[in-house]
Amino acid sequence: MHQYEIKPYCPTDLSKRAYLAIYIEGRRYREYNGQKIAVDLKPNRAKSAKERRALLGKLEFEFRKKLNDGSYQKLLNKSGSHDSADRLSLDELFNSALNQKKTSNLSKRYVSDLKKLSQDFLSFLKKDERDGGIKHLKALRIQQYLDNFRRTPQQYMNKWRHMSALIGVLKRMYDFDADPMRKVSKIKTKATLHKIYTQEQLRDVLDYLKVNHENMYLCCLISYGCFLRPHIEVRNLKSSHFKNNCTEIHLSGNENKSGRIRVVYVPDYVRDAVYDRVQNLSADQNLFSMKQIPFNVYYFNTVWSRHFKTMLDLSLVEQNQTIYSFRHTAAVNVYKKTKDLHLLQQLLGHSNMIVTLKYLRGLGVHNMEELKEVMPVL
Repeated sequence: MHQYEIKPYCPTDLSKRAYLAIYIEGRRYREYNGQKIAVDLKPNRAKSAKERRALLGKLEFEFRKKLNDGSYQKLLNKSGSHDSADRLSLDELFNSALNQKKTSNLSKRYVSDLKKLSQDFLSFLKKDERDGGIKHLKALRIQQYLDNFRRTPQQYMNKWRHMSALIGVLKRMYDFDADPMRKVSKIKTKATLHKIYTQEQLRDVLDYLKVNHENMYLCCLISYGCFLRPHIEVRNLKSSHFKNNCTEIHLSGNENKSGRIRVVYVPDYVRDAVYDRVQNLSADQNLFSMKQIPFNVYYFNTVWSRHFKTMLDLSLVEQNQTIYSFRHTAAVNVYKKTKDLHLLQQLLGHSNMIVTLKYLRGLGVHNMEELKEVMPVL
């Protein structure tokens, strides 16, 4: 039997990630899920500490089987142990990180942006820097690359986040301690989120779209009424996703951003709008293309851009009001009505409450009555 040791780390705080620390011949490897051994176990997507402990226990059991028969060790030698990380060039390392991201449940656009940044950054470096590997990747060189985008703080921070994501993947894959991003500066940016609609604007925009572009109308209506994200979750809807006589939408874990099975209620006004179309489609036909293959990821952005100028000229919309503004407007309306953050978290499909709090804070939602109650008095 192979010599190894496993120590599970499972904090009760769900905002901190759980993992298995695996020690082989004095070296430590961290495993956060079962992807490396082709097991669909993701403890960090659990909804409670109890559920996460149970999933981590199952993950430990699966890894022990692979460790006992030596297959895990073979995977390390093949795809990236601590030793092999030192021998790989930055080109090979960044390519490994991109391949890892491609297997995750991420949007094609995000993965494409990561790929572009990787290629651009590697072209920026000198050949000897790329050949030198991860130990020779200096924070100064990353900073010099990012400084090219300082004129636009938002673009700079987007590049910073993408670079940090790739470095983070490499740290997990190859288990090295160095983190050059710690020394790379951030820039404070002003929020430019999707501005919410007033109730009057909401009705006027939907009325306009209903007449001028039915697909765009249905997308915005579903985003508002069902809290689904337009470009992935809504765009990929099929007839088979509508259940119980079109009163519910069921999404599997790989069909929504949270990675969990999601069931959303369909309000009557959404049901009335989609019912006939859903009934006339076969189970595998897309709601919008009416074919088995959905429209491309840019479809709704393209349609919205074509109609936005007209709606702006008609004073139906304002700058920074977008397709996503329908989902954001729904979130604000529910919060103002219920003051229930847990309910809103479930409706939005957020992974935890912290995400929901940041979401509302980013939208500038404040309840003046609540603020009055906590203000200091004399």
